[in-house]
Order: sequence, then structure tokens, then C-alpha cells
Amino acid sequence: ESYTEQSGVRLNHQLRERNADSWKHADLVFCASDFTRQSLLQVGAPEEKCRVVSYGIDVNNTPLEPAENFEALFVGAGSQRKGLHHLLFAWQRARLPKDSRLTLVCRTIDSGILELVQKTPNVKLIRGLRHTDLLNQFRKSALFVMPSLVEGFGQVYLEALAQGCPVLGTTNTGLPEIGGDAVHLVQPGNIDQLTAMLEQLSAALPGNLSIREAARNSAAKFPWSRFRQSLISELVAAN
Repeated sequence: ESYTEQSGVRLNHQLRERNADSWKHADLVFCASDFTRQSLLQVGAPEEKCRVVSYGIDVNNTPLEPAENFEALFVGAGSQRKGLHHLLFAWQRARLPKDSRLTLVCRTIDSGILELVQKTPNVKLIRGLRHTDLLNQFRKSALFVMPSLVEGFGQVYLEALAQGCPVLGTTNTGLPEIGGDAVHLVQPGNIDQLTAMLEQLSAALPGNLSIREAARNSAAKFPWSRFRQSLISELVAAN
């Protein structure tokens, strides 16, 4: 599914089946989140075979500054799986400060969602950014929001937190494992919850430096050294 979103090329039936059944040929399956692990268990994967090893991130240690306005940011494929249509519906409904803005960074975007973007006020669409520019976008945004319906982990959440940007996502991601005061969760597909959370955070985040420090502290718990050591430990234990 992610390949299709990024490339626009749909895999044939045989390749989709091989991809879906690949775990059956493994002695050990590493999952980036407990949500992924539970998904595998539901289709019959043995519990003892599936281990959770979350990804890592390098944390930005430059001085943090509070966001002045409610600038929300979405980064990802502009698709239904990422919950972008739900975010746009919630943004339309939410009672937000007049200077609020939602920036979407999407290299690809579904045609139906693009029409919804054009009908939603105070939304800016950027068709891709260089890495350094994207990091700056995280640093100046008050909130990163990606209400995915399904997400194996969501590395972009860690990327945002590492730059001191609080995040809002769903329980069907790796966010429950990340945790912390700067991580906010809603149920996937629940537009009412998403609307209420946007309203709440639009009042709480601007001018709040401590929440940006909490965001970076959450990311700091997931260094790449932890990821590598966890992999090694699980492989040694399996042998």
C-alpha cells in the first residue's frame, strides 16, 4: 500500500499475495510498533515469533523557541490511509484562532483530497521540500498532525518530536509506545475527537515552550543506538 501511495503503481495480485505472506517464511519478525505486532497476530502469526523494536531518531539540540501562532503541519502522502481527508474535515469544523494555518507537505495527493484542500480555508499545500527546509518547517510549527487510519510506526512523528514539535495522531500508530506530554492521541476516523483536539491544542500550544521541550524529550528516548542494541539483543536471545 505504501509503495502504491508513493509511486502510483499498483502491484499485481501475485506480488501482493507474496508481500502479505512474507512473514510466514521468517524465523523472527521485527515489528516497529505494537500495533503492527497485533495486526500480524490477528492473521495468524505466532506470538513468540513477533518482536517489537521501535525505530530511532537523531535529536536536534539547538535552543527551542515557542510557536507564536497555531501553525499545524501535515507531512506525508495525501491519501485516505494517512487520514488527510479527516484532518481537512476537522479543520473546517474546528473553531480556531483567526491566524491559524494548516500546511500540507505532500509529494503525491489523491485527486479527491486535492479538491477538498481547495475548499478548506487557511490551508497551504507544498508539493515536497528539501530535508533542511522540512526540518525548519517542523521547528516553526506549533503542531504536527497526521491522523492515520493505519500506520506501521510513523517515523515522521519522531522526526517532528526531535525538532521540538508536539504531535497529534491516532492509536493505530507507534505513538502509544512513544508517549509523553507532547503526544496527543485520537481514535482513527473519529472526526469529532480530532476537531475537539485541534481546538484544545490551538489554545494550549502557542507560546508554550515547555511542551516543545517535552516533545524533544520524548524523541530523545529513541536514539538509534537503542534500536541497534534491541535488534542485537533479540537476535542473540533467539539463538
